[in-house]
Amino acid sequence: MHNRVPRPDRPPRVSWAISSDTNADAFDTYRGSFVDLYEVGDVAHAGKADFSSRTTVHLFGSAVIGRGRSVAQTLSRDAAMVRRSGLDHVSLIINLAETVGDIDGKSVRAEAGSVQFRDLSRPSTSHTNKIDTLNIMIPRTSVPSWLLSKGLHGLVLPASSPGGRLVASHLMTVAEVADGLSEAEGVAAIEAAFVIAERFMGHERSIAPAHTDAIHRSIRERAMALMDAEPVNGRWTSDTLARAMGVSRTSLYRAFERTGGVKAYVLSRRLSRAYAELRARKGNQPSVEQIGQMHGFSDRRTFVAAFRQRFGMGPDEVPPSNPQASRLAQDGSELPMDRAMHDVVMDWLRTSEAA
Repeated sequence: MHNRVPRPDRPPRVSWAISSDTNADAFDTYRGSFVDLYEVGDVAHAGKADFSSRTTVHLFGSAVIGRGRSVAQTLSRDAAMVRRSGLDHVSLIINLAETVGDIDGKSVRAEAGSVQFRDLSRPSTSHTNKIDTLNIMIPRTSVPSWLLSKGLHGLVLPASSPGGRLVASHLMTVAEVADGLSEAEGVAAIEAAFVIAERFMGHERSIAPAHTDAIHRSIRERAMALMDAEPVNGRWTSDTLARAMGVSRTSLYRAFERTGGVKAYVLSRRLSRAYAELRARKGNQPSVEQIGQMHGFSDRRTFVAAFRQRFGMGPDEVPPSNPQASRLAQDGSELPMDRAMHDVVMDWLRTSEAA
């Protein structure tokens, strides 16, 4: 038996256990909390009977790892939901029941225990006769470059393959001992899963790709720190930014290449931060104008237009977060909540992406 003694300094954790046996609205709250992640369908009795969900989710750095169990259901992300959620994350899924689905028009079937990869910025639909799953979600900018180059959406490492068994076994163990891990240990354990997967997915290692990825992440972080210090300063161009950081323009471009370029990355991250700020505000304070200005937008009109372009809705339409649930998640309550908390997990994802 693995040691599961919680650490006093552990990262945020949230857990829930709900059932239609004890709460007639259990499925409705479950589906409602899922609203920006998946549309839930094909649940027996419309969730009014024989429905249950039991899940624990941990936040390690910018990644979340969740272990959940529930009834048969279909989970879908259409183009409208992809846009509204604003997530630019990759999901790695292990379900201990067979899964069938449609990934961008391509039929996918994964045997029980397979490792599945999903790009959350693209549509997908999957159905399983039982949710008994482990799910990791991490920002695209933290995904190894070799995996992104493979067109990962819909990729499957079969459970019958050595690589599939090894990755699944490793991550199931991580989920089992997660209560006893520090943030650094959890991050390292998740990164190790990608190292294992790399060995079995036909990738021929080039010169120190992990080091290259780390260097590019460092350049992106330094660039954001400079621009955050003066968010509305118009002097930042590729040339002035490269000089201020002491790197070449070529190095700067390469660091931002897989994020769509410097300008696109900065805009995306500032909008993600603004979204998180809008979720966290009390009433109408700070105002939309103030939040826009804090994140580098010179006026309301510019901010609203950019926000609507990214999320398909205006800043005033962002629903508020549940402060009590978020506080309990940060406090690491041992007791499962009596409502599903996918909305809190979504806030984690948006905040960590914007960090």
